[in-house]
Amino acid sequence: MKYRNLTKQEITELKKQNCRSINGWENVFVSHYFISQNIISVTFSGKNYIGVLSDIIELPQGSKDMSGIYNTHIHNCHIGNQVYIKNIGSSISNYTIEENVIIQNVGSICVNTESSFGNGTVVCPVNEGEGRDVIIFNKLSAHTAYLMTFYRDNIQLIEKLKEVALHESSKIKSTQGFIKKGTKVINCGTINEVNIGEYATIEGTAYLENGSINSSKDSPAYIGHQVNAAHFIVSSGSLVSDGANLRHCFVGQGCEISKNYTAENSLFFANSQCLQGEACSIFAGPYTVTHHKSTLLIAGYYSFFNAGSGTNQSNHMYKLGPLHQGVMERGNKTGSDSYILWPAKIGAFTMVLGRHYNNPDTSDLPFSYLLEDGGKSVLMPAQNIFNVGTTRDVEKWPKRDKRQGSNHLDCIITDALTPYTINKIIKGIEVLKELQQKANPERKTLMYKSTQLSLTSINRGIKLYEQALVKYVGDELIKLLKQSNFDSMIKNFNSLTKENDAWLDLSGLICQKNKLDEFIEYIINNKVDNYNFNNFFQEQYVNYDFLKSQHCMQILETYFNIDIKNHSKTELINFIQEWINNNDKIKASIIMDAKKEFNQKSKIGFGIDGNETTGLKDFEAVRGSVETNEYIQKIEAEFKEKNKNAELIINTLN
Repeated sequence: MKYRNLTKQEITELKKQNCRSINGWENVFVSHYFISQNIISVTFSGKNYIGVLSDIIELPQGSKDMSGIYNTHIHNCHIGNQVYIKNIGSSISNYTIEENVIIQNVGSICVNTESSFGNGTVVCPVNEGEGRDVIIFNKLSAHTAYLMTFYRDNIQLIEKLKEVALHESSKIKSTQGFIKKGTKVINCGTINEVNIGEYATIEGTAYLENGSINSSKDSPAYIGHQVNAAHFIVSSGSLVSDGANLRHCFVGQGCEISKNYTAENSLFFANSQCLQGEACSIFAGPYTVTHHKSTLLIAGYYSFFNAGSGTNQSNHMYKLGPLHQGVMERGNKTGSDSYILWPAKIGAFTMVLGRHYNNPDTSDLPFSYLLEDGGKSVLMPAQNIFNVGTTRDVEKWPKRDKRQGSNHLDCIITDALTPYTINKIIKGIEVLKELQQKANPERKTLMYKSTQLSLTSINRGIKLYEQALVKYVGDELIKLLKQSNFDSMIKNFNSLTKENDAWLDLSGLICQKNKLDEFIEYIINNKVDNYNFNNFFQEQYVNYDFLKSQHCMQILETYFNIDIKNHSKTELINFIQEWINNNDKIKASIIMDAKKEFNQKSKIGFGIDGNETTGLKDFEAVRGSVETNEYIQKIEAEFKEKNKNAELIINTLN
């Protein structure tokens, strides 16, 4: 936009409208089509540029007014077309304000020094002793943060990652902040050194300092009432509201932090929802959920996590300070009043109930129940693998993805059975069989890494894990055969060596270890300008289905002893038939678990003022019945369809 000086007539009109310029009117520049009528009671200082202010605009309160600047002090600002600024208590200083922005009833919006607007802030997740510090920046993904947090042994990598973060932060550094087009800032207190992206709404906030709100038109961010945040970044599509208090935090895309939630030195990634409780030095991977006022998450790593009321951890043994950490692998849940003494590591998709003081490590036994019995930690391996809660969780995560548009920073695989968890299951079978060998009639209870296992639960765990392997491989095999690309898969299939069969969960992204190792080498040996982390992670995400198919074929070969390159039709048919029988057992297990929600105990409290018949009718009116439950019907239909496809494939092979 081209600017010019004010005319003498325009200066006279502005003075009549109670306007003044401390540094002289020659430092106020306006667009060619500037009109002065809508600038009233404004003090200018420094050098200012003003666009066209001529349209009637709709205000958030439902009223209308002329775009313009009213009752405000403007210092060193670029103000775009059709902006509405009114009632600023102190000043708006050193900001570029783009077109169609509304700013009304705000204490101050200032940049007082050179700032990176939250970029470059050091956050200390997982370890309060600052041993795992992460430098946050606008494009930070869960996967980059994971490397920066947990790969501290690779000193060259960590130095490069810090260099990248600081390089990205330096590109943001400026003495001028921005408020992008379409944004609304209404009824707020103090806003210092905060960049605000397109179409954001900042409403009723108390205090914002040194931050970035990376909003976009297709994924706007909302910062709401009584929010108090400093040294932060909030990503697109996220909501921070209702008295949330953040210090040194990164909030990823599609998150909600609200209802007086308090967090410091914490990272929250895509679709996390944290309400009412407290976080201190946590790494909250995708879909971390906590809703309860009494819940504290501290010094831990979580993802796809659901915290029950009163969930708590301790990381301080009163020796050298709060140095201990915990890892809750993907898909874990905690029951009400659960407690874990860090350090501890809990395997994927584990349900934790009760209080655990013995520093358990169940990472090689996923899909388990970890229970407290008389002060002891009791593990029931694989018990959580085919229940209705786990099945529903896996289905609901994609439906709860709040991210809009295509620019997703986090690449998320929501499956329960992945190459990562399957490799854990194979390891789990090995562990359980070793324990099985140690059992005898006099020793039916065994200890494993501070947890107690019964021989019955060990035997059942092996059986359930093996069912999971059949399901995992069979599901993929049926899909490939149905798509008629099984032959091409075999043609491209390379038996993976033990070395490159390792898989990792990079906070939501399931990735081959050898691919990550190659990328780490690339990072170490190249200049920071050449990096695009998100391209690498996106590539792994796109290739996941193919690589998973290869992994399934490898399991078919190494675990089930079917030579995939020289198989017979009989071998495939027998395996598919086993898969069908296995499916029937899994379906029965899931539905049996779902039916518990309809048993007699579940009907307690229904028909409060009536008899048993009234109670049954009340229950069915509120909860329905086994026969009408949509989820049970859906499970029945899905398994029936899968078995039907398998029968057709068997007929084709025959």
